[in-house]
Amino acid sequence: MPPAGFTLIELLVVIAIIAILVAMLLPALVAAKRSAQRTSCLNNLRQLNIAWNLYAGDHAEALPLNGYGTPEELGDQRLWVLGSAHQDPQAFTNRAYLLDKRYASFAPYIGSAGSYRCPSDRSRVEIGGRPFPKVRSYALNVFMNGVVPDLRLHFGRGTPFAKLGDVGAAGPSDLLTFVDVAPGNVCHSAFIVHQGPFTGLFYHLPSFVHGERGALAFADGHVDTRRWVDPRTQAEATAEWIPDHWTLYHNSSRDLKWLQDHTTVPRP
Repeated sequence: MPPAGFTLIELLVVIAIIAILVAMLLPALVAAKRSAQRTSCLNNLRQLNIAWNLYAGDHAEALPLNGYGTPEELGDQRLWVLGSAHQDPQAFTNRAYLLDKRYASFAPYIGSAGSYRCPSDRSRVEIGGRPFPKVRSYALNVFMNGVVPDLRLHFGRGTPFAKLGDVGAAGPSDLLTFVDVAPGNVCHSAFIVHQGPFTGLFYHLPSFVHGERGALAFADGHVDTRRWVDPRTQAEATAEWIPDHWTLYHNSSRDLKWLQDHTTVPRP
């Protein structure tokens, strides 16, 4: 006599057990994926830091030009990578702006466009009614030779750095280089932290894509994440599209104060 098969009740019990196991494992799998993405993002920042140092080593300690502009505006000047305003779609979608030596001074050092995009960044830009993935998530601290165009309005009493040796003298372990930018706010090559006359102006927001934390790189080569604590930062940073930077006023923001303290030192 052939053995009896599973009864309906037994099958339902097995399915229920499997569902419970999946429910128990899913949070761990999600957490593992997020951890892997965070690690990949930090590795990207390490690569950018290495390129930043290699460039300075190859150019008598001069830091790469930083700021923003279109190819027509910049002419023969090359920024570390090319970034522009929200009104220039190519600034968000053109890999040549990252990898072509005509536009990017980092092109000889980094050959993969993936190094410029955080794996947790799923943001897109709409062009002609179609969504396209953005090619870049990171920007370079404006005080690191952010001179194209003239950005002195943002410097206030902060010291801009043009040479690697100047950064070393100011305390590189505390000074930011590359910042993972809020996806709706990334545009310029420079991450602008305003130290000028407009109190509370954020201008560029850090990313929250790693939970409530953002990824950062420092001038001494180390990378880390930081938890942003002001609810206003998170509310603004999660917006899909922020084309007007001059609306981002967060008076008495602890996050803005921390960024101001880690982008430059007061001028003597």
